[in-house]
Amino acid sequence: MEKVIFVCEDSLDGIFTGIYDAWDSRYGHENVKLIIESEETMELFARYVEVVADGEKAEKVARTLKRRLGDEVFEMICQAAASCASEKADALYRVVVKGLSMSNGKKVMDALADPNVCRVFELSRQAGYEAHHLTGFIRFQELKGGILFSRIRPKNNALTLIGPHFADRLPQENWVIYDDGRELFLMHQAGGYWGLMQGQALNEQWLADISEEEDQFRQLWRLFTKSISVQARENRLLQRQNLPLRFRNYMPEFTQEVR
Repeated sequence: MEKVIFVCEDSLDGIFTGIYDAWDSRYGHENVKLIIESEETMELFARYVEVVADGEKAEKVARTLKRRLGDEVFEMICQAAASCASEKADALYRVVVKGLSMSNGKKVMDALADPNVCRVFELSRQAGYEAHHLTGFIRFQELKGGILFSRIRPKNNALTLIGPHFADRLPQENWVIYDDGRELFLMHQAGGYWGLMQGQALNEQWLADISEEEDQFRQLWRLFTKSISVQARENRLLQRQNLPLRFRNYMPEFTQEVR
């Protein structure tokens, strides 16, 4: 039988819909493959099927995974789905197939001898590690009107992973975190819920209009850090280990000068 390759968008809903469609196709798991759109060159002697993200299908997959594999495995799958790795979709599909075929699917991630399980475990750890770092490195600046804004450029699609953290930390604030690489917004309304938005251009002029309090605290912070530093004890290597250079372009401590 010819190989059938399902092509889904790079999102949790897209991947879960792809898993649903690939399973429901009845072609046999060994005859199907799940890839992210624009992931690789076309394969010969294969038929490509475009997957349209469907919230209802994705929710059915999510419910099944939570019920059969447990919350811990489901969280690892979601973290792996946020990875920037190109081969993640098919690895996730194989792990789901393996887990649902086991009498106790909650132990599927213990089967690290399986290359797909090992890969999903690795991707989940990498994406989760970066998301954990971002919860400490993200810097908000207060714009006029009281909106808190932050710009980041993570390797992985970390916005969905950090959303619950900041919604819990800043529940009564209007805040926005912008993924500069993916042009994706994570938005939260004071006292409400958070969600993702894509397709809107970032207004740089709006971002330059910071509040007076923000400007004052920015200057005070930089003066404070400068006054307590001891030049003779500077350790640049340790600084780069604790604060990677790729985070600094989006931190006001490094991008703004003291006047």
